[in-house]
Amino acid sequence: MHSTDPIPQYTCEECGQPAKEYHRFCHHCGAFLGVQVNSINIFNNAELRSAFFFYLIYLFICLVVHYTDWFINYDRLFWIEIALAFITIYYAYKNKESIGPILRFNNFKWGIAALVITVALSFSIVVNLAVREMNVSLFQSDTNYFDFYKIYVAPIPIMIYSIALMPAIFEEIAFRGILFNHLSTFLDDKLVVMVTGFVFAAMHLSTLSLIWLIPFGILLGIMRNKYSTIWYGVIFHFVFNLTSCLIDLYQQGELWWQ
Repeated sequence: MHSTDPIPQYTCEECGQPAKEYHRFCHHCGAFLGVQVNSINIFNNAELRSAFFFYLIYLFICLVVHYTDWFINYDRLFWIEIALAFITIYYAYKNKESIGPILRFNNFKWGIAALVITVALSFSIVVNLAVREMNVSLFQSDTNYFDFYKIYVAPIPIMIYSIALMPAIFEEIAFRGILFNHLSTFLDDKLVVMVTGFVFAAMHLSTLSLIWLIPFGILLGIMRNKYSTIWYGVIFHFVFNLTSCLIDLYQQGELWWQ
């Protein structure tokens, strides 16, 4: 999956910072680097090609689920989740040399994890309350997650598995692992964080949700880039979605202490 030819490195004459051969402007000082730029596209770069087709598969499956009536119950949606998980595992295996390091728990710190949990919990509460208020005010509707799962024998565990656990693990491997690594070979760190944040948000196919999904994706990318691991992002993603589930269950009167 990875190209064996290294991308040549150049130096900006204005600030002395490194630049790559396809940069038209310096990403540090903004200086013009020249017109002879070797552009990168899906035809001449294996990393971009792999990232493009991986995301295209994800997006196609999401479009099918979103715009057809075939997946109106979890009996069928379950298999879509499994299919996406297997696709992610396949790509991760094909890129195991670059994916391996970010799956390790080296230098994992519980203090940082506790901070991540606190921020995710707070962020989720704010987002859920704001989104519900906007839905009621703008659309006179208040959707809930539990209705989709309550026909099953163990609806609450299934709901948490589907909404919190599976996305936290496999979306982080997909976006902050596979896509992040592919794009890092030809984009600067800041651009990789921004691009993966935007394509992650777009994949959810909800215009209103872009308000919080874009900063959500960017924050996860920042953690991935800063700590060189996806596990803080997995924790953040899981706690955020789990909190959404608990808020929904509380409003439906389904929590065991109610």
